[in-house]
Amino acid sequence: MRQTNTRTVAVKKPLGVIDAISAGLALVWRRPWTLLIPILFDALIWLLPRLSLTQLFRPYVTIMLGATALSSDPEAAEETRRGLQQMAESFNLLGLVTAALNGVARLPSLLAVDAADVTSPINAWAYSIPLQSSALMVLLFIPLFILGLLAVALYLEWIAQGARPLESQPRGASLLRVARLWLRLILFALLLIALLLAAVLVLLLIESAVNSPEIGAFATLLITIGLFWVFIYFFFVPSAAAVSDIGIRQALRRSTLLFRVFFWSSLGLVALSVFLDRGLAIVWDGFTVNPIGVIIGITANAFIGTALIAASMVYYQDRMLVLEQIRQNLNAVKK
Repeated sequence: MRQTNTRTVAVKKPLGVIDAISAGLALVWRRPWTLLIPILFDALIWLLPRLSLTQLFRPYVTIMLGATALSSDPEAAEETRRGLQQMAESFNLLGLVTAALNGVARLPSLLAVDAADVTSPINAWAYSIPLQSSALMVLLFIPLFILGLLAVALYLEWIAQGARPLESQPRGASLLRVARLWLRLILFALLLIALLLAAVLVLLLIESAVNSPEIGAFATLLITIGLFWVFIYFFFVPSAAAVSDIGIRQALRRSTLLFRVFFWSSLGLVALSVFLDRGLAIVWDGFTVNPIGVIIGITANAFIGTALIAASMVYYQDRMLVLEQIRQNLNAVKK
């Protein structure tokens, strides 16, 4: 038996998916300060003036609107047009940064993508500042994203403290863990960006080499499926880096190992996490009709999202203990 901050772990019995979700909910319930970072990001998106990116994305939206106009179903085309226009109006630099942080480390956010109808309750700040230069957008995005990763590193460390085994630590150890995790998250973000850029480059090369829309569409489908599975196998990388205080290369190996050894349970946790996260986000979005509802929605979304991250950390820690027990048993048999 091994004791953690949230439960007593039975080494010989793997934790089920539902048990991991329950442990994640219990962890956040006992450590409510873990909600501060995601609530802060959504509060800033809600309250601060928006650095609007609508002007920069409008040409791309216009092209997409032109494509939908060719649809044979006028009703579907009109619905798509309204959705695209609403999406264009909600483009906000801070929301884009938060969405990128979600893509790297699953930082929960209710307002990162769809905040067009959620106006600031502070009248003096309820306005938008349009950004009309792509260079300015990049210059603002990069430092905000890097600073955001520092906040995410602190957020993950708070959660990991409840998932990893109890141990005595010298003063300042947590700060060092946060600093190391910050650098590792930056490397992980660069890796994800490199993968996406490589996929886009391959598609461009295929389209330029083969003048066939059918082959281009098939190649796009294959690359999309490949990226889908790569990102699934990377699901436990932030959890491994935070809980075990290991580098990105080793975290990638451990995340992949979990799917190789415990494929169906790991995939089940990923599927259930995505289902709960996206499904309940629709429910919380329905609360954003007044300031009180926005507060409730942001808090509830942060609680569920943080609990799901905690569940992935508890699951990872439990499966590492199982693998350790298996190795010990194999070594005992060899001796």
